[in-house]
Amino acid sequence: MAAFSATTDKDTGFSTIYRFVVIPLFLFSGTFFPISQLPLLLQYLAYATPLYHGVALCRDLTLGQVHAWVDIGHAAYLALWLLVGYLVGRRTFAKRLVV
Repeated sequence: MAAFSATTDKDTGFSTIYRFVVIPLFLFSGTFFPISQLPLLLQYLAYATPLYHGVALCRDLTLGQVHAWVDIGHAAYLALWLLVGYLVGRRTFAKRLVV
């Protein structure tokens, strides 16, 4: 979102991102219903989203059902998204500020 905000001059794109990115992330994250109820293709899509991993990690920690390697995997996947987001955001902000 930070990288996108550096490339836009108006705020109209944020409502589009909310509608087509954020809402589906919540629907396919396992927050409201189990991922196992989705068709197989949508289950794989859900496993690729970072929000699914955040929900799974928080659920395990909250319920005390910690599975060490699985939760480390969730945390590593989230850290990877964080690193990529930071690098892309830094690059787009540098381009925007230099020009």
